[in-house]
Amino acid sequence: MNELFVQKMQALLFGSSTRCRISQLIGGALYPFAFSPFEIWPLAFVSLFFLLFALLKPRALSGFKLGFYWGIGCFLVGASWVYVSIHEFGFVPIAGAVLLTLLFAAYLALFKGLFGYLTQKLLSLTSSAMLIFIMPAFWILSEFLQSVVFNGFPWLLAGYSQIDSPLSAIATWLGVYGLSWFVLALTATSVLIISHKNKRPFILVITLLFGFIFTAYMGQQPAKQSDSKAIDIALVQPNIAQEIKWDRQHFSHIIDVLMAESEPLWGADLVIWPEGAIPAYAHQVPNITQELTQRAVNNNSHLIVGIPQYEVEKELSFVALKAYGKTPQSYFKQVLVPFGEYVPLQNWLRGLIDFLNLPMSNFSPAVNQQVPMAFENFSLIPAICYEIVYPSIIHQLSKQAEQLGKPQLIVTVSNDAWFGDSLGPYQHMQMARLRALELGLPLVRATNDGITAMVDARGNIIKQLPRYFQGSLRASLKIENISTPYRRIGFWGIGIILLVSCVFIVHPILKKQSIKNSTIN
Repeated sequence: MNELFVQKMQALLFGSSTRCRISQLIGGALYPFAFSPFEIWPLAFVSLFFLLFALLKPRALSGFKLGFYWGIGCFLVGASWVYVSIHEFGFVPIAGAVLLTLLFAAYLALFKGLFGYLTQKLLSLTSSAMLIFIMPAFWILSEFLQSVVFNGFPWLLAGYSQIDSPLSAIATWLGVYGLSWFVLALTATSVLIISHKNKRPFILVITLLFGFIFTAYMGQQPAKQSDSKAIDIALVQPNIAQEIKWDRQHFSHIIDVLMAESEPLWGADLVIWPEGAIPAYAHQVPNITQELTQRAVNNNSHLIVGIPQYEVEKELSFVALKAYGKTPQSYFKQVLVPFGEYVPLQNWLRGLIDFLNLPMSNFSPAVNQQVPMAFENFSLIPAICYEIVYPSIIHQLSKQAEQLGKPQLIVTVSNDAWFGDSLGPYQHMQMARLRALELGLPLVRATNDGITAMVDARGNIIKQLPRYFQGSLRASLKIENISTPYRRIGFWGIGIILLVSCVFIVHPILKKQSIKNSTIN
């Protein structure tokens, strides 16, 4: 019965090249629904099952094409907000915006095509029993390359979909990549259970499941918890329309809104404005920054403001986060958004279309090593917008902050108005939550038009403001720091798993080659 079911499934989904393409496009399109705002986390397994099942045996399409078509479906739906940015705020006509979005999705799909190619290639050299090691390893490789090539786009990594699932505790041990590994390993296990006749792989399956249960249980038991202190935090969400953000005619109105919303908040330990809250370079508005400094000092508050900074000596512009008050400090953004904050190959590209001439799109990444901010009772881990989706940046800043011996708080600011009314802001918030869970640190997020929120050290949202709401969010937040294994060892955990996976993968290949050589001799 099981064999008959598998055969019917194969014929229905993969009976021809056309059916293969359609099934992978559908499978990929289901994947984003596992993420916020839908958060139907089991769909991550269902979606990946389409791809992994197709890769197990030769099909009408190559492994590369299977992965590529799955990726097209995934990113056309999951990164559809790129169209909003290009069309609504980049002023590109509909046809051009559609074309650019398709090209962007096709580029990202190449990484899933690489996953499919390598998986199918290695499966031909070993047994299908190694599926539960081969597929997770190559999937992590595809996610890593997607995250670093051309500055990277670490969006829709499988691990993020599981932040509200029973698997989430794994992130405290292995981070988002380790969570992705388990998603793929468990999906590969289900593929083996349905399609494999040999009982030997099930020993590996049982071992994997018991390992998962143990890891998940242990991940919920923090090894050490610091004494938690509560600080009074106020987040300002001005809800300034992106269309007028950089229009000088509206500058006074924007400042008035920020000042009015902040007036009742003075006295809080920490008052936070979003990314680019003041739409001018810091040196252009000294009267405003001096007034803010004085108000912060008079009320014993620290004000964190997103504001661009221009350094005359270096002739460089930076996206900056500045602290005003008794302990003034600055942090410069390390990873910029391509085409939004800088234009690659701008000597050739800038001027071709309006989208490449967006205001404030000529920034430089930080040229010096950036450090966390330090205040009297706590350390602040800064992350400007896009940076929060780079676990290595946040982990490195946290390790630096440990040397100060103070409780840590992650502060991320953003202007998700660029995403419009799309999936982008919700996905962005979900990724920020996982940074808090990984490191066992509380997180606060101030944005222009939402989602502004406070998150505890376990990744749970405590309070938040809705999108497109002008107002503030104030609460006493416990700076509870949980000493997670991931915060202590970083990527070493997933590195060891990948190394062990390589041993399991390479051993049967060498054994098969040895037998082949013996037969020839």
